[in-house]
Amino acid sequence: MIMEKMMNKKTEGNTFTKKIGQTVYVVRYHFNEDAKETMQEKINRMLVTEASRKAMQ
Repeated sequence: MIMEKMMNKKTEGNTFTKKIGQTVYVVRYHFNEDAKETMQEKINRMLVTEASRKAMQ
C-alpha cells in the first residue's frame, strides 16, 4: 500500500518524514488548539522543572 493513501487527509499537513540509515520514518504530530500555554512556554516550564530536579540531587 502506498504511504500517501494510508494518511488521513486531515492530518497530512501535520506529518513529516525522517530518514535514518535505510529506514524512513513517517511522523505525525498533533496539538490541542485550546491549550492554555504555547509550545515554547511548555518547553521552558519543562526545562525549569528538570533543572530544579537536578539541582536537588
